[in-house]
Amino acid sequence: MKIMSSGAYYRSWMDKPHLDPNTNLLTEEYVQGIGEFMRLVQQQPDAKSGFSRNYKVWYLHGETGYEYGSTSELQPVSELQPDIRLEEPRTDIDYGVGTEQMVHDHYRGEEPNPESRRFFDMLDAGKQPLYQNCRDGHSVLSSATRLMCIKTYYNLAEKCMDATTDFVKGILPEDNLASGSYYEVQKLVAGLQLPYEVIDVCIDNCMIYWRADETRNVCKFCGKPRYQETRGRVPIPFKRMWYLPLTERLKRLYQCERTAKAMRWHTEHSTNGEIRHPSDAKAWKHFQSTYPEFAEERRNVYLGLSTDGFSLFGKHGRQYSLWPVIVTPYNLPPSLCMRREFLFLSILVPGPDHPKRSLDVFFQPLIYELQQLWAHGFETYDVSCKENFQMRAVLMWTISDFPAYGMLSGWTTHGRLSCPYCQDDTDAFQLKNGRKTCWFDCHRRFLPPDHPYRRSKTSFTKNKQVFDLST
Repeated sequence: MKIMSSGAYYRSWMDKPHLDPNTNLLTEEYVQGIGEFMRLVQQQPDAKSGFSRNYKVWYLHGETGYEYGSTSELQPVSELQPDIRLEEPRTDIDYGVGTEQMVHDHYRGEEPNPESRRFFDMLDAGKQPLYQNCRDGHSVLSSATRLMCIKTYYNLAEKCMDATTDFVKGILPEDNLASGSYYEVQKLVAGLQLPYEVIDVCIDNCMIYWRADETRNVCKFCGKPRYQETRGRVPIPFKRMWYLPLTERLKRLYQCERTAKAMRWHTEHSTNGEIRHPSDAKAWKHFQSTYPEFAEERRNVYLGLSTDGFSLFGKHGRQYSLWPVIVTPYNLPPSLCMRREFLFLSILVPGPDHPKRSLDVFFQPLIYELQQLWAHGFETYDVSCKENFQMRAVLMWTISDFPAYGMLSGWTTHGRLSCPYCQDDTDAFQLKNGRKTCWFDCHRRFLPPDHPYRRSKTSFTKNKQVFDLST
C-alpha cells in the first residue's frame, strides 16, 4: 500500500525522544504523532484490505495489552508505558518506499540506558539550527565543536577565540543562537561528558594526591609540602598531572553510528591466512583461548598503550621532558585504529624533569580504571545493534622503545642482564676498549636448528658457530 504524503503529517516526532525523563512515560507529542500516523494510514484506499488488522501497535500497560487501531481507542498519556511491540506485517502489501523500514527502525531494539539516553537527548537538543532557514549540518552544537577543534589545531589564544565568536555572531542574522564567547563554547562542549582530572603530584614524584591521599598536605614518603607558600586564598601545588578517563571515550565509540559497527571488525573480517591486523596473530588468539568468556562478547575492547618523552622546545631550547600516554582500541580495522582521532591521550606526565623510575606513580589512575574495565565493565549502549551490553576491556600490550620499556615494566634495561628474553642466560660481552656491553651475537641461538646463520663464521662473531645442545 502506498502511503501518500500529507501536509498535516509531520515526521519530526519520530526523531525526538519519546520518553519523558521525569516520568519515564511517553510524551504527548509522541502519542499525537502516532495518532496522526494511524489516521493517515486509515485514509488510504487499501486500509480496508486488512492493513490495520495485520500491522498493529500495542502499548503494554501492566499485564493488559491495549491495541491501538484507531484514535478513539488511544489511552491517556499518563497510562501508557514505554514498552512497545509490533506484530509482523503482511508480506503481500506494499507499504510504500521507506515506510516499513522507518517503522521498524524506530521501534527496533531496546531502550538505551539512562546515561546513554541523556547523551542522545543532549545531541538532539544540539541539532537546533543556528538561525531560521540555516543550511543543514550547521547547528548550535556542531558549530561549537568545530570552533573548539580550530582552537586546538591552530593553538589559538582565548582572546582570539572571543574575538572570532563575537565577529561570527555579529554577521549572522539577529535571531541566531551562535556562541558569543569562548566561555559559551566551552559550556556547550562540556555537555559531551568527556571529563578530565587534574591531580596534584609530589614535587619529587613520590606520590600523587589521589583517592585516599587526596586530602594530604605533605608527601607521605619525603615529607615535602604539597602547596607553595603564597598569600592567595587558593593554594597552588608544586606539580600537577592531567588524567583523561578512558571509559567515556570507549562508550562514545558504540554510541556513534560510524564507529559502532567497526568496533566488531576484529571478529567479523576474513583473514585468508594472512596477518593484516593484530587479531590475526597468535598472541591475540592465545589470549582468546585463555579467556573465552571475555572473547565471547565481540564488543569487548582490546587496547594497546604507548608512551615516550619528547622535548617541547626542540634541541636548542631549554630542557623540558613531557611524557604523553596514548591508549588505542585495536578492535577497529587497520584503516581506522591508527588515525589520530582514535589515539586517546590518557595521561600527561608533566616536566621539566625526566620521570625516571617514578612513571608508575603517574599510571595509578589509568591502572585503576583498567582494572575496573577488566573485572566489572560498564553498561554501554550499542547504537548499531540497538541494545545495552556490559563493555569490558583488556590491555593487550605496550609499544615503546627500550628505555621506556624499562620504565613501564620495571625491568632494568641497562647492563649485561638487560635483555628480557635472555635474562641471566645471556651471551652479552664487553668491548675491549670502551668496556661497553654488547649484544651483537646473543640471539642467533633462537633460530631454527638447521638455519644457515648458525654455522656462519663470518657474518657474526668471527670463527664462532652456534649449536642447539638440547637437540
